[in-house]
Amino acid sequence: MLLLIAAIGLVAVIALVLACVAITTFPQNKSASDNKNDENTKRLNDEAKRLNEYQHRLQVVEEQLNINGDVKKPEVSEILPADAFQISVYTDAKGTDYSTQRAIDGNDHTFMLTNRHTNPWWCADMQDIYHIKRVVVTNRQTSATSTLARATNLRVGVTNIRPQIGQTLALDAYELCAEEPGYMGALGIVTCPHGISGQYLVVQFQVENQQMNIAEVKIYGYKDKL
Repeated sequence: MLLLIAAIGLVAVIALVLACVAITTFPQNKSASDNKNDENTKRLNDEAKRLNEYQHRLQVVEEQLNINGDVKKPEVSEILPADAFQISVYTDAKGTDYSTQRAIDGNDHTFMLTNRHTNPWWCADMQDIYHIKRVVVTNRQTSATSTLARATNLRVGVTNIRPQIGQTLALDAYELCAEEPGYMGALGIVTCPHGISGQYLVVQFQVENQQMNIAEVKIYGYKDKL
């Protein structure tokens, strides 16, 4: 009987000890879980704070550089090409070359002239990226109707790829600024839409087996100065 009472007492003591252990352990496990959640929350809050700071810095930079388009563009002015070339240069019986530079020498009474080609072209190298706003092409000064008629189906465009001398230039080889179907007349004045920019400006006539003669090409636009 005494042994039974002792056994019961021992069981009670063990149960009490286990209960105490359970009571002390459970809050500790819960506390560790809570601490982990708190760490995750803090990390997410820190990430959100850094993202907000980054977005704020980006906004400041955009305002400083006027990336959103509020920047005031410089005045449109004449662009003087650093170089110019054409599909070919015609040489007459006297050995005179009707070279590309004749179209940018400021003299309406001189002119460039090519050999016969399909879609002959003339190109100005501006040595940098320019926004093109307007191009004025002056036809050759002559009374010969057939010579004047060479200036037919004017096309003006820009590209960043240098056209190759001697090679036919496809009509889609450049970004078209504008075109004037039919006879150009004494002057061809082309206005380019906003966003047209490039290093090389192309003047081309869409004709079959014909020479190209131009007295002058004047290019107007601006260069970004951010």
